[in-house]
Amino acid sequence: GRDLSEEVGGLSTLRALEALDADPATELIVLISKPPAPEVARTVREAVAELGTPVVTALLGSGQDDLTAAAENALRALGVAVPSWRSWPAPAPPPPDDRPRAGGRDSGGAGAGRTGTDTEGAGGSGGGTRAGTLRGVYSGGTLCAEARLIAGTGRFTDFGDDAYTRGRAHPMIDPALRLEALAEVPPGDVVLLDVVLGHGADPDPSARLAPGIAAAVARGVPVVVALVGSEGDPQGLNAQAEAVRAAGAAVFASNAQAARHAAGLLASAR
Repeated sequence: GRDLSEEVGGLSTLRALEALDADPATELIVLISKPPAPEVARTVREAVAELGTPVVTALLGSGQDDLTAAAENALRALGVAVPSWRSWPAPAPPPPDDRPRAGGRDSGGAGAGRTGTDTEGAGGSGGGTRAGTLRGVYSGGTLCAEARLIAGTGRFTDFGDDAYTRGRAHPMIDPALRLEALAEVPPGDVVLLDVVLGHGADPDPSARLAPGIAAAVARGVPVVVALVGSEGDPQGLNAQAEAVRAAGAAVFASNAQAARHAAGLLASAR
């Protein structure tokens, strides 16, 4: 985050690396960061090269490893088998309703089951078409940055940023702002969002997110979820995945894979 900005220069990161390198109990250091300032990234990599402790870096940026690849590198360095990152495909959509509408209008009327990119402009902008947009609705800033880099397109919002958390709980605990954003996504767009498990997070995030996901899918908005956690988390990885999948979302245990899938959905609709 801020520490690897040009203004701060990585001061805390460099001190942390030095302290961990001096700790005999530390076998491996994993360094994760939002996209750093180029000069600061260079300084940090030079410091890493001088350490005696192995380091796996995940300094997000163009041409750099994503977080999934970095996790795999860390597991290999520790001699741990790399898992197959689980995914839960979205359920098949219901068949279109071709019954005539009241007054003789058929199901092709404005706003009736529209999907893809040929959707009417939101907010009463009148006729015509609009290109679909990938909407990143994130609670984790680093995950948001990674998804934006991988997708290469779209509108991404980190609802965990200070601008959104003043006077309210973090979105990992309170999804209200994300649900409001999800409700405003027009048909034809694709939503990509993260669900983070663990202590200190919502004890049952799917229970609060599922109704919003189901409503989005029902109006023609595909939803892709990056589910970050494990079966050891109190919420339970599989239970949370099945709950949001039942609401209509495609679910991935890898944020990178979720981002690629979401971008692919948008590209295939064009």
